[in-house]
Amino acid sequence: MLCGEFPPRLLREEVYAAAALAGAAAYLGLHGAGVPDTADTAVSAALVFTLRLAVVFRDLHLPRLQRLPG
Repeated sequence: MLCGEFPPRLLREEVYAAAALAGAAAYLGLHGAGVPDTADTAVSAALVFTLRLAVVFRDLHLPRLQRLPG
């Protein structure tokens, strides 16, 4: 499924950055709210995993900035 693509879908920078940012925000929010360490780690890891799966299977991507002419 991922053969023949460069860069592979799992390694696109936008996927890593957005999923990592969401996971970090979830972890910090849950940790700050006093959720136990195991739970906040598991929830944030599950969020990152789910986001990456959604990107791969639904072919989602972040909008790209385009330069204005001139």
